[in-house]
Amino acid sequence: MHIVLANQWYPPHSGYGGVAMHNYYLSHALHQLGHRVTVVACRRSAEVPAVHKDNGVAVYRLLSRDHYRLRRLPLLGRYVRPVQQLIYSWRVARKLREIEQAEGLNLVEFTEVNAEGFFYVLTHHKAPVAIRCQTPMFVLRRYYRAEEMRYDTTITAVLEKFCIRHADALTAPSHDMARVIATECGIPLERIAVISNTVNAEEFRPTPREPNAGDDVMILHVGRVERGKGVQVLAEAIPQVLRAVPQARFVFIGADRPLPDGRSQITILREHFASLGLDSRVDLQGQVSQAELLTTYASADICVVPSLIYESFSYTCAQAMAAGLPVVASRIGGIPETVDDGTTGILVDPGDVDGLARAIIRLARDAALRQRMGGAGRAKVEALYTSRRVAEMNLEVYEQTIGNFQKRR
Repeated sequence: MHIVLANQWYPPHSGYGGVAMHNYYLSHALHQLGHRVTVVACRRSAEVPAVHKDNGVAVYRLLSRDHYRLRRLPLLGRYVRPVQQLIYSWRVARKLREIEQAEGLNLVEFTEVNAEGFFYVLTHHKAPVAIRCQTPMFVLRRYYRAEEMRYDTTITAVLEKFCIRHADALTAPSHDMARVIATECGIPLERIAVISNTVNAEEFRPTPREPNAGDDVMILHVGRVERGKGVQVLAEAIPQVLRAVPQARFVFIGADRPLPDGRSQITILREHFASLGLDSRVDLQGQVSQAELLTTYASADICVVPSLIYESFSYTCAQAMAAGLPVVASRIGGIPETVDDGTTGILVDPGDVDGLARAIIRLARDAALRQRMGGAGRAKVEALYTSRRVAEMNLEVYEQTIGNFQKRR
């Protein structure tokens, strides 16, 4: 069958976040299973090719410039982002019509984030629509402060719910995400198939290492450098950890998310640790390439995901588990379904500085526990999160959806 994944995030031009990487791994796994796969994604620069082949997957990238300066306009600036999203949705629908006429297609899958499928769902379409519920804006906005989200979310939330309610099929990466979506949108829970996100287990395969009691213990944080990802909570916990485990070393990888006043959060954190005399034990690397990320995972001993915002699955947790690392993570959203507390990692309440410090200290002091939990995490990824398994589960949903759609026509 010909499957189109219409999802603006597709690496490398959109970065290597969870949604982008799931899109990448799923598209290639579907192709390897013998299906024709097309991706409709976004590009921010005219220098990025509009069309290319990625190991058998056809990728169309629609140019969508971010007119961020317009967001500074009084009153109207709040609506620039949702208007840009609507324009992008219209362009996606137009591209899908072109693909329908030129190539034919059997199913289109959108991610619900920002309602990029709105215009295609709104108008008569020749193929069934699946919506992948990763984490919609109408959920995320509860977790951000007003000064962190200075744009209107009402329009986007309404359109996201419209897409979800009118989809021919719905999937979500965790039972918790499915419950939230069903409650918020007033739809039966059984309409949503729970299928985890996918991780390339081979790409993250750990190399055998013998722990040495005299070595540094590297503690890794991967994610945007912003309050919502819990970096401030971790920053408060670090002095406690270093007092108990002086050989601990912290590495932060992730893009800087400047504050509303323009200040760099990475710079603020560097200055904070320097003022405490801890700058030699904390390395804020910013955004790195995928190859560098894989190298860092291979060198790390513990991964920390202290998120304060909703996580439907936490790709970072799954990556870390694939790399054979124990995880210390927040007990929020779908993370407790990804990380088994006491088996593949340790869960703590969001924002609990002391609890976070205690969990890190416990793992940093016990190499055998790290090895045991890391091995259990790796085994879970190999059993549940491989690209082939996830693709096969999606195909079951797609085939049933296509059959039901054709019966209705």
